[in-house]
Amino acid sequence: MTPVIEVSDLHKIYSSGLAETHALRGIDLTVERGEFVAVMGPSGSGKSTLMHILGCLDTSTSGTFLLDGQEVSNMDTDELASLRRTTIGFVFQAFNLLSRASVLRNVTLPMLYARVAPEEREERARKALLEVELEEELHAHLSNELSGGQMQRVAIARALVNDPSLILADEPTGNLDTKTGDAVMELFHRLHREGRTILLITHEPEVAAHAQRIIHIQDGVIDREECTGDAA
Repeated sequence: MTPVIEVSDLHKIYSSGLAETHALRGIDLTVERGEFVAVMGPSGSGKSTLMHILGCLDTSTSGTFLLDGQEVSNMDTDELASLRRTTIGFVFQAFNLLSRASVLRNVTLPMLYARVAPEEREERARKALLEVELEEELHAHLSNELSGGQMQRVAIARALVNDPSLILADEPTGNLDTKTGDAVMELFHRLHREGRTILLITHEPEVAAHAQRIIHIQDGVIDREECTGDAA
């Protein structure tokens, strides 16, 4: 089976005048379909740069990157945008919801860009919201009327509606208290048990420990890797 992510000798260099910053220095990484993987590293380690490249939000300077079997390295901006819409579901620390739009409207937006028919958009949005266990009576509420944990559930539902090959979560518990964060991580566990491929970016060891495999990045290279066993 084709891996969801195949990265080989990935480099990223940022240039500013005569200065060059080597953010990534030859990353090799494979994420198999159905895996739950965490990427850890301190500030400046390169993990955010790697996330942006794996999320098709940026491109590498050199190296190869296959996402769901498609070569990404030479894609233009429009091709990257199309691939993001169909292949990746994003979950962010800050939720990134439209505050004055309803919960249902927030979840339907990715399907609008994917040109899904209106009647199908609403049906799929409601199904995704029920999948993340957000009560039906909240679907018509504005997103800014929800708690942090509820908003993150909406964000996860939004990530699911286009049935992506990869869920890419960037510090998904960073704005949540411990109890709420644990509930969100339990939701990720359930999605993983249902066969979803999840890549989690974090600097918190206790969050990374929820994954099957932890990739540690330091100074733009993979410093070490550890297996935690099957995610519970």
